[in-house]
Amino acid sequence: MSQIIASIIGSIGFSIVFGIRRAYMLPIAVNAGLSWAVYLLVNGFAGDFAANMVSAMFCSLVAALMARRLRVPTVVLQMPATVPMIPGGSLYYTIYYVFAGDMPTAKSYFFFTARAVFGMAIGFAVVSVLFKTIDARKAAR
Repeated sequence: MSQIIASIIGSIGFSIVFGIRRAYMLPIAVNAGLSWAVYLLVNGFAGDFAANMVSAMFCSLVAALMARRLRVPTVVLQMPATVPMIPGGSLYYTIYYVFAGDMPTAKSYFFFTARAVFGMAIGFAVVSVLFKTIDARKAAR
């Protein structure tokens, strides 16, 4: 529960840094908290790659749906909600162990970071392609 609360607080903080309007901060915070809860749930039984992919898909889907309802670009709601999912700690330790000369540990952290980043990228891409396809079909009618 503390991790979910931290993701909510972090997303609000990054909303402030990005200059997001106050009216959008609650939807961003809810999306960040739910997306992190999805990450924790999926990570428990499917591992970090699947957890990053599914939580990124969830985050992107919720942001896209809320953006349409609020009539704002999706990125406004998606980016601050995504920030808590970024694997900054594992990236930090990758570089730390490289400079410490402990290459096996650095390699381990690097692969964790890469799995997280690629999982998130795939999750975001799937939802983006889904919505572009839906929009193209609507426009063709």
